[in-house]
Amino acid sequence: MKVIYDAATCIHAGNCVNSLPAVFKIVNEQFVIDQKGASETEIRQTVAACPSGALRITDNDTPD
Repeated sequence: MKVIYDAATCIHAGNCVNSLPAVFKIVNEQFVIDQKGASETEIRQTVAACPSGALRITDNDTPD
């Protein structure tokens, strides 16, 4: 599983950073995704809740 972020689509609602701050964070004004910070289920739920669709998941066998 890999989380993909589309900056052009993001509306900066903050749902991801508020829901899973160990995974989705802002570091030096850059959006960083650390998938080791939560379970796959938690990450999938947070990505599904993204209001703009800026976050999506690709599985290891799915091309980006």
